[in-house]
Amino acid sequence: MASMTSAGPTTMDGDSTRDLDRLIESVYADAFQLDWLAFRENALRLLCEWTHARGAAWCIHVRDNRHGEFACWPPGFPVSEGTLAALEFTPGHREQMIATSPEARPDVLALAMDHRGAHLRSVLALQPSDATLDGVALRRAAGHLVQAASLALRQFVARDEWLINMGRASRGSAALVDARGAIYVASERFRELLALEFGDRDFARLPFPLSAERLDEPAPFQIGSLHFRVQAQGALFLLNARRPHPLDVLSPREQEIARALALGKTFKSVAREYEIAISTVANHASRIYRKLGIYRREELVELLRRAVEVKAA
Repeated sequence: MASMTSAGPTTMDGDSTRDLDRLIESVYADAFQLDWLAFRENALRLLCEWTHARGAAWCIHVRDNRHGEFACWPPGFPVSEGTLAALEFTPGHREQMIATSPEARPDVLALAMDHRGAHLRSVLALQPSDATLDGVALRRAAGHLVQAASLALRQFVARDEWLINMGRASRGSAALVDARGAIYVASERFRELLALEFGDRDFARLPFPLSAERLDEPAPFQIGSLHFRVQAQGALFLLNARRPHPLDVLSPREQEIARALALGKTFKSVAREYEIAISTVANHASRIYRKLGIYRREELVELLRRAVEVKAA
């Protein structure tokens, strides 16, 4: 079984230091470039390649909740989410050896680390090869994986914020939550929106419940003056929030056509884009103007411009 050096200072040779630096650079680059769901598996692969480990697993969960996001590498690695979730770590003791089965001897190292500035904890499990691990270097690498994961989470919810800032159509401000409403990450604008509605921005849990019906059959819903949309993201849920929009009174197809007309597109070009008759576009336009209480395309353009300014405020 592999062993790990003590927690005291150790000296890494030049090649080992460069390899660790490359690992750290790679996981932070991946935090920007990869989708959140793909980031963790790739980070585990890089960690295993660096340590020559047989495999690794990673569970990220809210500190007061045992269920969260699980990933492993390679697929089929014999440490389950349930195994990691059941581990108890006492203050000052964030490492322990665990077994892959009741009959096996403990040969997997588990490390628990908290995420800075978040109510999250990561538990990493690594099955080393026969080589001796440098404990100090491993803890340093694991710490960077955990903080890179926090960065990847923030990047994940920031995408709609970028669209809002560019004046583009978006799903609204975003947060990643679990089924119990615990916040894994929330954008600043999401917190600001909920603070205006509920009076508090520093929440670790949603100020309203997510019913099983909303999670099983995701559809837009409204609470107070805010509109929400929820969709599954692995074991978690992406929750988008936005203020009321003038186009909310329109059907999805009418919203598409209204935005196209506001961009200056002709009935003919809209008909070609959506593969419908020009007369159908004209009928949609009449209903759009009637529902919005306007009479000219210039009013539609102004209505959408003001809506973008309010959303970005």
